[in-house]
Amino acid sequence: MKTVFIRQPLALAISLVVAPALAQSDTQSTETLTVYGQSYEGYAEHMPTSGTKTDLAWLDVPQSVSVVTGTEIKDRGAVRLVDALDGVAGVNNTLGEGSRDQFVIRGFDSLNDVYRDGLRDDGNLQSYRSLANIERIEVVKGAAGALYGRGSAGGLINLVTKRANGENFTHFNFGVGSQNQYVGQVDSSASVSETVNGRVNLEYREGDSYVDHVDSHDYFIAPTLRITPREGHTLDLDVEYAYQELVPYRGVPSKDGKPVDVTESIFFGGTNDYQKSDSLRLAADYQIDLNHALTWHNRVSWNRIELEQKGTRQASTVVTGDTVAQTVNNFGYDPRTTTTLQSELVWDTGANQLLLGADYNRIDIDLTLASDKTLPGQDIHHPVAGPTPDPGFKPFRDNVTESTGLYVQDVYTLGDLSLIGNVRYDMMDLEQQKFGQGKESLSDEKFSYRAGAVYRLTSDVSTYATWARSWQLPYAGIYINPKLAEFFHTDLQELGMKAYLLEDSLMLNAALFRIDQEQPQTNVDGDVIDKIEARHQGIELEIRGQITEQWNLSAGYSYLDAEDKETGKKPNDVSDHLFSLWTAYQLNDHWRFGGGVKYVGERFAGNNEAVALGDYTTVDLMAAYRLDRHHVQLNAYNILDEKYILGTTNGTSGLNQVGYGAPAEFMLHYRYHF
Repeated sequence: MKTVFIRQPLALAISLVVAPALAQSDTQSTETLTVYGQSYEGYAEHMPTSGTKTDLAWLDVPQSVSVVTGTEIKDRGAVRLVDALDGVAGVNNTLGEGSRDQFVIRGFDSLNDVYRDGLRDDGNLQSYRSLANIERIEVVKGAAGALYGRGSAGGLINLVTKRANGENFTHFNFGVGSQNQYVGQVDSSASVSETVNGRVNLEYREGDSYVDHVDSHDYFIAPTLRITPREGHTLDLDVEYAYQELVPYRGVPSKDGKPVDVTESIFFGGTNDYQKSDSLRLAADYQIDLNHALTWHNRVSWNRIELEQKGTRQASTVVTGDTVAQTVNNFGYDPRTTTTLQSELVWDTGANQLLLGADYNRIDIDLTLASDKTLPGQDIHHPVAGPTPDPGFKPFRDNVTESTGLYVQDVYTLGDLSLIGNVRYDMMDLEQQKFGQGKESLSDEKFSYRAGAVYRLTSDVSTYATWARSWQLPYAGIYINPKLAEFFHTDLQELGMKAYLLEDSLMLNAALFRIDQEQPQTNVDGDVIDKIEARHQGIELEIRGQITEQWNLSAGYSYLDAEDKETGKKPNDVSDHLFSLWTAYQLNDHWRFGGGVKYVGERFAGNNEAVALGDYTTVDLMAAYRLDRHHVQLNAYNILDEKYILGTTNGTSGLNQVGYGAPAEFMLHYRYHF
């Protein structure tokens, strides 16, 4: 299928960053360029950039890349990131210590693999990220270190920011739901002058929870400017401020290999537990179209967060009687700052596309930590909630993690065959100083790679093969442990097929993959004395888009055989089967209906399959009515009131920090557009 894209420089920049808005743009141009591609509103996204960091067609990317569009986010009634990714094959959320987003991609924890506009987003990893300023979400599956550097064993999540693209509108959204939940949002965009566009997103949220004594409230403001000082130059300036306050929920203990069977509302924490965070993010994105073949892209971001958490938790010891031991663990960032610089040059001659890039990332953490282990035990069946001791926040350690990367990607196309090669060189330096002790350091230099081949069977069907390697820092580089003095590495092998179906309205991706990870264990002298080897292999099937103009669909299934190669045991909180289906139908100009089902297979808490978590199925429904500028939408979640385990914390503490999921809930939204 041939599609005409606007080539005037500002419109081209908008198409690269906020592609879903392209079909609605009224931008004028005097020159057009005919290319091959697909462009849809709804649940299909024709130009995800995260797989190659360029505008390479989705069919020609030799790796699984999923996109959750703004339309799907709105239909699902999603407010937080954790609400938006239920429909992505191979991705599942977990407990996240009851205070943050935390996902598992292809069986590997991805807490430190969230990006914002292609830059590492470390600053907000201890919080629930808002979707108020997010245009869409892109998920790259498998090792991606050849482009992004350290991390990404199972994949990464890239959040794409809303941009000031010159449209004039204001959207109001007010929501009320179960457990005294309230949300208010404003999204306003305007053209300030011929060269300056502005946009601002505001959000306020508060609510109780299905868990006793657990509540939250937060607010968010994000102004952004787009400046086009001259033809071919586009500068985006972003400011985001977020405040969040919540009570952490660390679940319930387990006994005899099962979670304690109590109601979902039971709270084992302290009634004076809390987490407070203040974060500020500044970012600039400057793109220069040097000519029709050369594009130079420069990005910089800086994030500062101050955080305090007082958390009462169950100890990781095995419960033998009817009492579980508890501790209070306080920690904080005072502060934590992240600085990232990135420069990329793309040279596209048609038959060959070359990407040259360099980036720098620095994380500074001033960690405060204190604990109290003198708490009396709690009855596992009838806990009594009350205030617990507060040990304060004492200076504990300072950590600095720096990485500098140089990378190259080349895509050579010969007829229906495309060959993709990536090589990246990283220099990584870590420094740590515990309070009152000397400095510790860890450094290394590593090469990552990806080699892929894509063959177009037809203009709408391709097959691909990929081999890739990524490196991971133990504890994601935020902590030095002398017994983990060697970096981990992950190898990916993937075969897949991509296709556009139903006259290019549906996107289908099928993948067969194997991921092998090696985690060297060292002694205090840094000598390797053992290694842990894991193998995750399986299949993924995903389909997104339109069955008809009125009928949208997103569905995904994954089967994962994940195990420790020595013991044969499953890793913590990783299921063998994941299935999700969400669909929405536009009945007429006024009514829209939707619904979905999610199935999560058998899982275990603990790295030795110590606690069986079982499987579960949830069903959601949606109905919406629009009249002129008014829009009312009702979302009902877990309508069958399934009692299930959402997830756990890590492989050790997860034995007694097993979190129940939410019972039946609803959310009613009213939106006004002008």
